[in-house]
Amino acid sequence: MDARAAKWESRSACAGTGGVIRWLYSFVPTGYDAVMDEDQFRLLLRLGHGRAILYARGHDIQGFRNLILDACLHCYGYDPQIEGTRASYMLELLDLVPGKEFYYEAVLNALPGSGDDWDAAQRFHFAASLALDGNERPKQVMYESYNPGPKMGEAIAIEFLQMDGLKGLLFAIEKIGALLTATTEKVDLGWLLSMARESLGEQETREALRKAGAENPRIEVYRLAEEASRNRSDERLSKSGEMINATYEQLKPKLLEMSFTWLTSWGERASDADLDWAARGLAAAQNPKEQYAHLRIFARRLFPLDIQLLLNLVDVEQDRVGLAALKALAQITRPEVRQLAFRLVEMRAKWRGQAIELLARNFRLGDHAIALRWFEGEADLDTKHSFGMYLTDLWERYPDEETEAPMLHALYEQGPCSFCREKTVRQLIERGALTEELRLECSYDANGDIRDLVKGSSPTAPQG
Repeated sequence: MDARAAKWESRSACAGTGGVIRWLYSFVPTGYDAVMDEDQFRLLLRLGHGRAILYARGHDIQGFRNLILDACLHCYGYDPQIEGTRASYMLELLDLVPGKEFYYEAVLNALPGSGDDWDAAQRFHFAASLALDGNERPKQVMYESYNPGPKMGEAIAIEFLQMDGLKGLLFAIEKIGALLTATTEKVDLGWLLSMARESLGEQETREALRKAGAENPRIEVYRLAEEASRNRSDERLSKSGEMINATYEQLKPKLLEMSFTWLTSWGERASDADLDWAARGLAAAQNPKEQYAHLRIFARRLFPLDIQLLLNLVDVEQDRVGLAALKALAQITRPEVRQLAFRLVEMRAKWRGQAIELLARNFRLGDHAIALRWFEGEADLDTKHSFGMYLTDLWERYPDEETEAPMLHALYEQGPCSFCREKTVRQLIERGALTEELRLECSYDANGDIRDLVKGSSPTAPQG
């Protein structure tokens, strides 16, 4: 979670500068007959809206060739760790484009040297989908090109498991074993064998690795490393469980070792006396790391001392101290906290995405319109994402039927994350506010769970 949060901080660059994003959002069409330009179509691909596929069914999009190629070669998902890649979505779009083999070849040619990121994961998933359709060349190129890195090696390896079962699994494990012997970097482990146990069976997977490891030292290196990683994880969980009811004095020496989610859980369970000691520990903290750890304790509990201590930390960007201070302030109902929300937005502060959460605890009549205006006027994707998450919380806490549907439609149109869009679509369905036009394009969304949500309806696609 920490790494993902840090990654979100620099994600806005994937869709251009702020002014361009705001301009593009103003051009999202409400129907499928209006002719789009490249910027409009690019935005739909960025968001993963089904509208892009529906538009391609009725219009010639060959003029968007470079844009489509870029979307095949690069993962446009806002948070692929949750959303997955866009490979399947792009393959469906290519079925509507003459000369789709050009794009297939471009992806296969890009597999060698793809790197260790989500773009590489998308290319391999793209190729695997072609291979599962019975095309041998993509599979051959995948086997020739797989050179795992420490971050995405296992994620890509799952493609080999799904294509060729145990044979594909052992091939990928041998490659990752070679990486483990050649690098001092931390290699992410665990996901691949978790998937293998699910598809091949727990006992079968264990025995296959033991047998293969006895004959192949690289596979044995992987087996032992994965086992050690699992044991360390189990040990951390065990120690965390033992510490969850610890006093602050017992916790303090190990504070920096604990994850922020664990610290928040400890804070929820802590006695008032221990919370008071933790607040005093924050006041005495000597560096940003200590400040951040102490602040996470108050993410869901009321800070017991003078809130000026928290306000003084709001503008500290190092180690996300300011963000943690805002999380603590979001538990507090005070005029200063409400004023802070407006200051964050007006000054375009780094952590302004938390402003709506601050309003929710300090609500006044008219705040629905203010919060929606902040969301719609925001250009930075990470801030827009944060605003979007807190918008629905605001309406849930302070229902307003007249403005709820427009708010949800704004979230659907502009929210950068397809995972969050799933929640929005669900809410639109529950409130009877999902139009037939949106229901239709949801059936082509990049998020497969959104497609499942709208199954059962049978709208007719517009004809070109």
